[in-house]
Amino acid sequence: MSEVNAMRAAINSQDIDALWLALAKVSKREGAPFLAEVLLEAWHESHEDIVFELGLIGEPSTTGAIAKAAVTTFEYLIEWDNLQAFQRKCAYALARIGSLESRAALEALAKHADPHLSEYGKEGLEHWPLPYREGEYA
Repeated sequence: MSEVNAMRAAINSQDIDALWLALAKVSKREGAPFLAEVLLEAWHESHEDIVFELGLIGEPSTTGAIAKAAVTTFEYLIEWDNLQAFQRKCAYALARIGSLESRAALEALAKHADPHLSEYGKEGLEHWPLPYREGEYA
C-alpha cells in the first residue's frame, strides 16, 4: 500500500496512531494536507500536536484549516483546560506560515469577540512572519 493510501486509510478508519506512522514515511510537506484535514476532525485528541507540526512545516495551503481550528471548540480541550493553549498554538502556526493569507487570518483573530482569540491574533501579528530558526524542516 502506498503511503498516501495508508494515510487515507488511517483517516477513514479514524486511527490517529496509524496516521502518524504513515506520515513518518513521507516528506513533511506531502503529509501537511492530511494533517490539515485531520486538524478539523473531532474523533481524536491530537489537535495540539497537529497544529504544532503544521506550524513547523509552514505550508501555506494549511492556513484555512488552522484558522478554522482556532475558532473551533473541541470539548476535550475544554475539559483538559487546554483550549486557550491550542488557540495560541494556532496563532503561532499562522505566524510561522508567513503568507498574506495567514496574516489575514491573524488579523481576523485579532478582531474576534473572544478576548483570548483576539489576544492570540494580536500576538501572532507581532511575530508575523515567524521564521523557523533551527534549519530547514521539509
